Amino acid sequence: MFSATLINDPFDDPGVYIDLRYRREALLFDLGDLHALPPRKILKIQTIFVSHTHMDHFIGLDHLLRICLGRDQHIALFGPPGFIGQVESKLGAYTWNLVENYTNDFILDVTELHERQQSTRRYRCRTAFTPEVMTDEAAYSGTVMDRDDLTVKAVFLDHQTPSLAYSLEEKQHLNIMKNALIDMNLPVGPWLSELKQRILRGDPDTTPVEIRGKHHIEKDAATLPLGVLRERIIKVTEGMKISYIADAVYSDDNAAKIVNLADSSDIMFIEATFLDEDSERAKRKYHLTARQAGKLARRAGAKNLVLFHFSPKYRGREQHIVDEAMAAFRGNENGV
Repeated sequence: MFSATLINDPFDDPGVYIDLRYRREALLFDLGDLHALPPRKILKIQTIFVSHTHMDHFIGLDHLLRICLGRDQHIALFGPPGFIGQVESKLGAYTWNLVENYTNDFILDVTELHERQQSTRRYRCRTAFTPEVMTDEAAYSGTVMDRDDLTVKAVFLDHQTPSLAYSLEEKQHLNIMKNALIDMNLPVGPWLSELKQRILRGDPDTTPVEIRGKHHIEKDAATLPLGVLRERIIKVTEGMKISYIADAVYSDDNAAKIVNLADSSDIMFIEATFLDEDSERAKRKYHLTARQAGKLARRAGAKNLVLFHFSPKYRGREQHIVDEAMAAFRGNENGV
């Protein structure tokens, strides 16, 4: 299970923080200003998906580096064509002559996505972020990440530069039935997270699972087969899906890609930079209007709509943006 929230005010730098509650892990969509996130939240981040490298989507890399240096952190970053060179330029702007003395190692795995291929470089703090080739021109078909618990996909949109839109989908949601725990006299504890991970991995039903509460010692631990526990205390429901659509011009091609990517999203995060009265300006700037954002969310069948990336020219009129988008989302644009 995860929660997804905007990092900043809709007028400020774009970015969504995704907290994977039972994995002590967080993901990030876009890398703008991160100062609103406390260090404890930044230190949970293990994967970052960057749409493009305009300053308001990428300037947070410096703050991330400063928080993570001297710690055992391993972060994967994904971005559009040219991304590896741009990360290297950021890293190359600093002097790293003392980092070999660090006890811990901070590692970045940077993947650059193209329409049909991807390349990955690794950068270690203790080697002064000298690039190491991990993969070069490996096949890429739209799936950025595919693991036991979730899948992340991406499409390329036109922002007069390639801009990646992303979707994140939980494969299945595992709910602990608390009444069943009580009936079986089983304690709450970290073993429940381990049980979920075993189920998501597809471990055999015969796998023994240690059951230990927060204050149990090893001699008190009991075991039960994974299959019994799954049947008795786990309820499986459909996984949650969110989509993140940052900067893009409204066009037939972009619209089709967005609708397909965001299909049936539980939460659709989408930019709404301009009001429809300024649609010509939005087109020149390669951004969406609030009305266009609402229409796209409606076409995608999204359950909830979250707007961001408002132009500063509308400060004091933000409710107009929300009203216009929500009217289009609900199909009653005449009521705007």
